[in-house]
Amino acid sequence: MTTATLYAPRTSSRRSTAWFVTAAWAIGLGLISGFSCIGLRLGFRALQWIFVQHSGTLPAAAVALSPARRVLTPALGALLAMAVLWAVRRWSLVGHSVDYVEAVRLRGGKMAFLPTLWRTLPSAFSIATGAAVGREGSMIQFSTALTAWVAERFPVRSASRSLHIACGVAAAVAAVYQAPLAGVFFATEVVLGEWPWLDVPYLALASVTGWLVSRELLDSGPLFLVGDHFALVRADLWALPLALLLGLAAPAYQALLRSLEFTSSWRLPLLWSGLAVGALSLLAPAVWGNGDVALTEVLRNPALPSIGLILIVRLVATTFCVGSGTVGGVFTPTLFAGAAAGILAAHLVGAAQPTLLGVFGLSALLAAVTHAPLMASFMAVELTGQWKLWPALLILNLLAHSVARKISPQSLYHIATSTPTEE
Repeated sequence: MTTATLYAPRTSSRRSTAWFVTAAWAIGLGLISGFSCIGLRLGFRALQWIFVQHSGTLPAAAVALSPARRVLTPALGALLAMAVLWAVRRWSLVGHSVDYVEAVRLRGGKMAFLPTLWRTLPSAFSIATGAAVGREGSMIQFSTALTAWVAERFPVRSASRSLHIACGVAAAVAAVYQAPLAGVFFATEVVLGEWPWLDVPYLALASVTGWLVSRELLDSGPLFLVGDHFALVRADLWALPLALLLGLAAPAYQALLRSLEFTSSWRLPLLWSGLAVGALSLLAPAVWGNGDVALTEVLRNPALPSIGLILIVRLVATTFCVGSGTVGGVFTPTLFAGAAAGILAAHLVGAAQPTLLGVFGLSALLAAVTHAPLMASFMAVELTGQWKLWPALLILNLLAHSVARKISPQSLYHIATSTPTEE
């Protein structure tokens, strides 16, 4: 018996033990990330009640307020957010907050928790008072930073720092959007930027764990369920030029989000964006919030006559918030923009199923701006419940992604990591 033969079973046993330890650790990170997403969401709701005495959606809260309060409430939240950012810059020694993509791509998986914690507080003030940015961005950032903090103190040798962050992100995306498959592909395509096949099972375990936590304690089922029974017929070949156009438009959309960055150098920049959101909400209350209510409305009622108005005012409000430095994400606002563009295109060409083009538009624009076609296709079907559309969505996403990437190699998350959100 050779030495190699003697030690082979022991080596195999160690590998199996390491796999199970890492798998259990991925589940633990999924629990931490899922519960922290729920806690932060409940915190946002409580803060919203303090400001507007309304526990429903933010657009519904805007409708219930007088015109003066509708304008001034986002401004008040912006002032409080600026006060926190100013205090952190003046007295805090915690350092700069690092985005989770930047942590993995540029910092070897190092991500401090305290800077993210201080960044989350101004985000909470802005989100609870109607800022036109995504609350999900702050939730995913906070949950990922917390999982990275825990993993740093209780390390598992068989798991890298980057895997810890990727597991936290996958679980957070799954918990926030009720989309476990999209969570896995978000972690691989957007965060890691590669396909580490040996790590995919760990990402899947973390993602499913985060999804189950959120499903049991908060919402369950597709967040934007579309009840229509779509038929993929020749008339809906309009989806191909739609995907092409959205691929062409994606770099312009990203440039639009950057176009008001100069406002961050103004005095009290967040105040002006808060006032802009408040004033625009007089035209369309759906300006308040991340766009989830507007997305639900346009998918369920594609004949809504104000779709174009809502799209324009939300684009203006989100651009102003991003440019001024409001802490938040643009993922859900992008979902709405894609769906609205698809439905408007359907009305323009007289398509028989405008909601279908809305789903296609949602998925194609997301794929084009994130450069993550697989993630976008799974996100679309998990959000809407339209699983039979997945093959068509993937084809359209690959087309939109290819066109967008030829025009600009930079994705939406390159912008997120290269623009300081605290300024």
